[in-house]
Formats: sequence, structure tokens, C-alpha cells
Amino acid sequence: MSAELSIEMETGVVFRNPMAHVTSRHAYFPSAIPLGNGEVLVSYNVGEAFEAENLRVHLSRSLDGGRTWVDEGRLGVPEVPPGVSEGTKMAVDSDGKIVGLLQRHDRRELAGEGLTHTGTLGFVPTRFETTLSADGGRTWSEPCRVEPPIEGPEWELCAPITELSDGRWLLISSTWPDWSGRLPNGHQLVAFVSSDRGSSWPEWLPVMSEAGSEAVIFWESKIVELSDGRLLAVAWCHDLPAAEDRPNQYALSSDGGATWTPHRSTGLIGQTQTPLVIGEGRVLVVYRRTDEPGLWLQDVRIEGDEWINAATRPLWRHSQEGSTRMGDSMAENFRALRFGAPSVVRLDDGAVFVVFWCYEDNVSVIRWIRLELNDRD
Repeated sequence: MSAELSIEMETGVVFRNPMAHVTSRHAYFPSAIPLGNGEVLVSYNVGEAFEAENLRVHLSRSLDGGRTWVDEGRLGVPEVPPGVSEGTKMAVDSDGKIVGLLQRHDRRELAGEGLTHTGTLGFVPTRFETTLSADGGRTWSEPCRVEPPIEGPEWELCAPITELSDGRWLLISSTWPDWSGRLPNGHQLVAFVSSDRGSSWPEWLPVMSEAGSEAVIFWESKIVELSDGRLLAVAWCHDLPAAEDRPNQYALSSDGGATWTPHRSTGLIGQTQTPLVIGEGRVLVVYRRTDEPGLWLQDVRIEGDEWINAATRPLWRHSQEGSTRMGDSMAENFRALRFGAPSVVRLDDGAVFVVFWCYEDNVSVIRWIRLELNDRD
């Protein structure tokens, strides 16, 4: 893992509060999609704090491959009530429509609380909704509620909807306890399945869980379809009783997600890993390392069922300033985060485009990185 990727890198800022000396407006959890001809759209949450009740989804657009940006304001869907915050992840379907996966966090009966209970690790009431745009994100459909096919009771927003080559949509998420700590189906990573382009979600696929244990959690999961048609799932794995992270885990499916290989270690120590398929058996992973500071890029080869780490490279703040201290309380750890949640896409000119949130000069901004791969597959 000591070799370096042969790449050229540019970086800049998608959004930063232009009046940070006057008002508190921080940006978090971006999601990027390429729209062709150099156009890129990025969504992100804007609010006065990391878990503020007034977090709302905003959009910024670039027409030059992600180098310069225009703030377009809030996502064009009806306003949620006071006490309800929101986030989103975006994807483009095979019809060219943008699919926005919204999650609403309802704290109307939990005023003054954060998103997670410090004792039970329970989450505030959540719901998924989808909204579509047929004009590049300029107008959006009325949000449609997702009815989960399994009780969470609450859920994590961790990835955009994945459209498979057979036309099915997958919504990957992790079960999460409710505010009281109730978790009827244990900690497990699952995928909701829609065969009618999001109108209904009657099926679900079990992806990762720890047999005989309800205390091993698979968070920040992603599913991608490899060039050979297999599905690759990755997740950040946390051992709750031990209060420590395990290496990130992966699993493979050769039958469209009906069955999966037992989850195995990727050998990567970190969180929010995001894979991008860039060739036959080749995946790039961007993630926030916890064994070393900073945001990192990992070149991975998938050979059979084996995950093989090749070259690696730091992308941002490979210094102690870019690290995050971890303690015993995961609820407190969430609130102490200083950067992360990368979204990674391939642009039409071949560049790999990354967006993530990070604190710079005490303001959380959305930063972009363009990577030109000199050894492009």
C-alpha cells in the first residue's frame, strides 16, 4: 500500500458561507452527479450547526467540469415544518432523470435534541422520500414517501439509490434503533428493492449482519455493480460493546443481491468509504482514514472474491489537523466529526470528481477535488 497513484489533482470549494462573520451557515453531506457537457450538480445540507433542526438541502451547479460554481439555493420541493431537518443523496437513472433520495428527521416532539440519543444511540423519527427532476435539477416532483419493507425502526441515509442493469432500484441502509433504543430486527445492513422505479418497495435483501450479535453495526454502506454484473457492497463496521471500529467490510453477490458472500475485511481502517468502478475488476475508494489523518484514495483490484489493495494516496489534510479523535460514545463521536462523507463520480471527460464536507477556518464548507488518472482504464 505504499505506492502512489499516477494522478493530477485540482481542488477548490463548491460552497462556503459568504457571510460567515454575520450568520452561522455550515454545509455538510454533499452528493454529486455529472450531467454531461461539463455540467455537474451538487446537493448538500445547509444549517446553523451539524445537527441543527434548520438543515435544508441546497444545490450548486458547475458548467465547467466542477471548477467554478453557482449557488442555486434550496432544493425546489415543498418546505418541511419547523422541527424537521433533511438531507439527500442524488443519482441519475437510465432515463436521464435525477433521483433525489430525501431523508426527513422529525424532532417536533424532541425539541432541543440532536439526531441521536447519547444513552440508547437511538435516532429521531426518520422517513425516506424520493423526488425526481427531468430538467437537470431545475424543477422537482412532489416527494413520494418510501414505505420500508422491513421495520428499522429508523434508518441511515448513506448512499444514493442504485439502479442495476436489470432495471431494479436498490436503496441501501442500516437498521437503527428508535429514540428509546428499540431495535426489533437487530443491527443489519439491508437493501430495499423497487421494480417500478421507486413507486413501491415491497422487497428487501439482507446484505451484512453479524450472526448471533446485535451489537456489530454496518454503517455508511454503498452498493455498486461491477463490470462483470456482480454487486459489491462495502460498509464501515463498528463493534459497539468494544467501542471500536473494525476494518471496513465488503461482500459480493453473483445473483443480483439475493445472496451474498460472508462479509470480509477490506484491510482499510476508516469510515464513509465510497467506491467508484473505473474498469474491469478495478475500483477506486475514497474514505476518511482513522488509523492515519485525512481523506484518502485507495486503488482496489477485485480478483474473484478477493479484495486487493494496490496504490494509495492522501487527498486532503494528511496531518494531525485532519484527524478526528474517537471516544466511547458514538453519539458524541458523530458530533465531533470535522470532515467526511465523500461523493465520488466519473465525469464525461474521464476525470474522477470528489466532493466532501470539511471545516476550514471554523466554517464547514463543501470542497471539490478533480483527479486526472494518467493510467486510466
